Amino acid sequence: MRVIAGEYKNTELEVPKKGTRPTTSKLKESVFSSLESRGAVKGRVLDLFAGSGALGFEALSRGAGALTLVDCSREAIKCLKRNALPFKKGGKEVEIFGLKAEKFLESCGAEFDLIFLDPPYGMEGEEFGKILSLSTNLLSPGGYIVAEREKEDFLPSGLKAVKIMKSGSTTCEILLKEA
Repeated sequence: MRVIAGEYKNTELEVPKKGTRPTTSKLKESVFSSLESRGAVKGRVLDLFAGSGALGFEALSRGAGALTLVDCSREAIKCLKRNALPFKKGGKEVEIFGLKAEKFLESCGAEFDLIFLDPPYGMEGEEFGKILSLSTNLLSPGGYIVAEREKEDFLPSGLKAVKIMKSGSTTCEILLKEA
């Protein structure tokens, strides 16, 4: 897997061997095309259930100011640390947290301009709704959440869907927190 555009274009990203379902290049390009047309790839970015960090690192390559990556898998954390090296060497701000998403969201006091929410398939709608609600609390006014799910059961309370994309069994929504 590689970063597909921006300052770090073609940077190789290591993917954990188990438990990760990387976003396809086609879907990633569609997401970023839509985000960039809205001027949304900027400021502080949070990548929950980060896995390889592909979405977060793509945002950093395309102009985001800082990146926070969260995953509870030890293997994913090892990959994230290795994947972050070229960005950190280039002076980019990257933080990595080995925590469950809900615990991170409940304890974090930061505000983010863009949040990637790509939980493992099989997460129940109620749990996903709670994670989405907690994420919304950390989103700056005018900020976006990119939510990727196997099912179309989003609960975007306080958010407006601005784009819905499908790729196979995956549904991806870009949600705006209006100012």
